[in-house]
Amino acid sequence: MSKASNNIPRAAIHVGEPAKSFSAAEGYEPERRGWDEKTYRLKNQDTNNHYDFTRKHLNFEINGKGEIVPLCSHPVPLHERLAQRLDELGFKPYKDKDNPLGISDNSPNCTVGIIISGDHHVLTRLAFGDQDVDVTLQESNAHVVLKQGIKDWAMDTYRWACHRWGAENIIAFDVHCDETTPHIHIQTIPVAKTKARGRVSVKYVYKEDKSKVLSQGKWKKLSEEERSNFIRTEGERREKECVSYARVWGENKFAVGVTYHQMHTDYYNEVGKKYGLQRGDDIAMLPAEEQRERVHKNKAVLEAERQAKDAIVNAKAENERLAQEKDSIENETRKAERTKNSLESEVSLLEIYADTLDIKQDDLKVPMLETDQLVRNACKAIVEELEKPIPAFGQKEWRDERKKAVKKILTDLQTELFNKKELQKKDILSLGKSLYNKAMKDAARLVEQNQQLQRENQRLSANNASLEKKMASMDETAINNLRKQKDDEIRKLREERDRANSHATHSDNLASKERRRADNAEELLHEVLSVPEIKEIWDHIQQNKKVFWQQIDHWIGDATKAIAAFAKDYEHHDFQPEQRDSICLGIIAEALKTNLDATNDVQRMKATCSLLDNVSWNGTTEFMSDLAQTRTKQLCEEMTVPQKMIESLILASGGRGGIGTGGGGSDNELTNWDGTKKRNGWGR
Repeated sequence: MSKASNNIPRAAIHVGEPAKSFSAAEGYEPERRGWDEKTYRLKNQDTNNHYDFTRKHLNFEINGKGEIVPLCSHPVPLHERLAQRLDELGFKPYKDKDNPLGISDNSPNCTVGIIISGDHHVLTRLAFGDQDVDVTLQESNAHVVLKQGIKDWAMDTYRWACHRWGAENIIAFDVHCDETTPHIHIQTIPVAKTKARGRVSVKYVYKEDKSKVLSQGKWKKLSEEERSNFIRTEGERREKECVSYARVWGENKFAVGVTYHQMHTDYYNEVGKKYGLQRGDDIAMLPAEEQRERVHKNKAVLEAERQAKDAIVNAKAENERLAQEKDSIENETRKAERTKNSLESEVSLLEIYADTLDIKQDDLKVPMLETDQLVRNACKAIVEELEKPIPAFGQKEWRDERKKAVKKILTDLQTELFNKKELQKKDILSLGKSLYNKAMKDAARLVEQNQQLQRENQRLSANNASLEKKMASMDETAINNLRKQKDDEIRKLREERDRANSHATHSDNLASKERRRADNAEELLHEVLSVPEIKEIWDHIQQNKKVFWQQIDHWIGDATKAIAAFAKDYEHHDFQPEQRDSICLGIIAEALKTNLDATNDVQRMKATCSLLDNVSWNGTTEFMSDLAQTRTKQLCEEMTVPQKMIESLILASGGRGGIGTGGGGSDNELTNWDGTKKRNGWGR
């Protein structure tokens, strides 16, 4: 598999081993039941754990009603909820004859735990957005606020799980945001429907009258002739729910693998692709070496590799910073060179400063933190431990020895990584001291050069004083000529000012005439409106204009609601007919409101963009909002708006068109531009 494919963000689903039961302590961990800060510290003593107490408040769960509530809101512990659901299903585990309180080894498996996660960057962005979150457990994250994206992802995953296993069979759905990567714990009970055991009821139905039905006992009491008039029927066995891992997950290893494969595909189609998570890789398709790494690597090794990569990145960043400082010093050198050349051409400041600055490129190299070999050695040692053959007897002791050996290897690896890091810090400190000493030495030489520049400045000041004396002894005639020239310029400016004042006075006179004309027109309008018939016509026109613009706003509002409703509808990929009609009217109304020509394709598209700006995208995903905008623009391109329709609407906007009181009708009946009637104004 190529490295490029490994960089694709993917979903991850881990199905745990089926179990017969679990203890209260095992159930407390996914629910964080009773966990305090001390519990978090004790858990983190194991290098395989990275629990952050300051992010505990971000955890949540989805209860049986499909509601998002804080984690551990359910009053009944997880192991008790398992027992309650098994009692409802009538499941009785086999008891151990030697220990009546224990469950037998051959008892059927009745519960399966599933962990769903994915790409670290995708899920942390969904959970925390752009907030700064420290995953190294060095700083507090109490300020972090949970984003809506992680809740949407969890809710979609919950719907997918309910559709697959049934909501009543999901006894826990816990979302953890207090570890390195947000993930979901699902505890399920495998339930399948089977035919009930026992005899099938037999009935005899009369051939000529189907309503006449006899039981088998009554039928036997009839004579042979009467029996022939009946038809024998058998009832269907009733279905019942039963706990069965084999029927839900598969009866053998191959069937279970097929179920896993289809589960990954279904999750990608229903949830993963919506959030940019590709389908997880099949482990069988990976190279043998990577398969072993997927199986045997634990969090401690991965964390060590991550820290090593971070150290390399930090070292590169430090190199870049030192390179920038070097560039800055070189810039200062060039600036000093230009200054020196302007004062004394025979001396080159660049050569002096180059002699002073004896920092070489090799001195600027930061010692690298080499951890690849340590990690490879640790991985090799772990593989060697895990490849040791399993003995026929004493397997428990063998597993304990393997765990101790692996833990010791990881502890030694962590110690060596810390030692390497400390040595790197010492080397960096030594490098910094060396650079500081050289910088101080350079500063002393620069101070001496500055003193030389000050002396040169004094010489230039003396030359400047000499030039001032020469200027004072300039020819008097030249000064008079200069004064006359300035007086001419002042005279011209005054003439221009007088002309500007004259123009301003003329403009004020014209403005006064226009104000008087406006006052006369207003008085004339008042006189005209004092006539009752004219006043009634004027009021009617104003009312029609008001109703028209109210209807325009109503069309725009219906269109934005239709677009927003489509963006929240995941079942359809195009507008419904009613939505299309509302959006078309909204585009025409927006064009009229913004003084655009709806018959022109370009201006109609501008009106469409203006309409989309008014849509509220709250509660929608980025994908659906983009789809809604694309469909709206496509609908705009498909539209054909007759010029006659626009002319009618423009007349109506002035109170002279077809939107007004219907002729011969009541006052509550209005006539639209297309000739249809509406009661009670423009409301729907």
